[in-house]
Amino acid sequence: MANEIRVGIIGFDTSHVVAFTKLLSDTNDPHYVPGARVVAGYPSFSPDLPSSYTRVEGYKKELTEKWGVKLVDSIPELLDRVDAVLLESVDGRRHLKEAEPVLRVRKPVFIDKPLAASYAEAAAIINLARQYNCPMFSSSSLRFDANIAAAKDDPELGQVLGCDAFSPASLDPTNPGLFWYGIHGVEILYTFMGTGCQKVFCTKTDTYHLVVGTWAQGRLGTMRGTRAGSHSYGATVFGEKKFVQVTYSSQVPFYAQLLRQIIQFFQGKPAPVSLEETQELMAFIQAALVSEQENRQVSLSEIMK
Repeated sequence: MANEIRVGIIGFDTSHVVAFTKLLSDTNDPHYVPGARVVAGYPSFSPDLPSSYTRVEGYKKELTEKWGVKLVDSIPELLDRVDAVLLESVDGRRHLKEAEPVLRVRKPVFIDKPLAASYAEAAAIINLARQYNCPMFSSSSLRFDANIAAAKDDPELGQVLGCDAFSPASLDPTNPGLFWYGIHGVEILYTFMGTGCQKVFCTKTDTYHLVVGTWAQGRLGTMRGTRAGSHSYGATVFGEKKFVQVTYSSQVPFYAQLLRQIIQFFQGKPAPVSLEETQELMAFIQAALVSEQENRQVSLSEIMK
């Protein structure tokens, strides 16, 4: 189709690869997202991460046979074929190495969560994006869930004075602490609280993470990551005018909501999440990891120095 953005995918080891490709290709899907199409993919994966290497062959088969995606042997070859990039590698440890050639040639890129598996590498990616003046953003899809977005935009809420966010928080040592899956809950927390967190304290057990963040003006935000019992994604938001309790929508796929934001970004609109907010969010997760390891309150300035 004329004027469709040619999208390339790096990393074939997350369900987002199949979901995004289908939503951009299947015009019969009720949540079809127009304006772009996945045309090529570099099927990288992590050989030491079971949730990566066990999925890549199945996703390669579906993308090539069902959706006609062309596989390439390198990132430079991918970049020759596309206008924009979805960096989908499930393992944040790969993101700095895989993002650098994309940023260098200034192809707009969305980097799926987590931006990296450490604050240091997240900051390095953001610095490269600024150095090369390359359009880039990173986010969890939960930030754009229909119910969460509606709560954020509720004019009756007023200023957000506090937020208690929650999400599942399964663990993997390759992407420690909340970098792996608890990042969803941290993204929800930052959706409502915004930047300005000063310090955090984290308590961790086998079944839970609980992180308390202190923002300016004494505002408090918490993130509860769950590994037992019933799981969901959402928050209780304390506004100056009312409070709201929200959980994610089961009617509108949050993948589609995120993908609409990505395609608008690829079309030239400003990033829906600033690099400054993403960098602080990564520092929040790193500070929580240090706090749980050393049993002390950790200032974000200590992490971001």
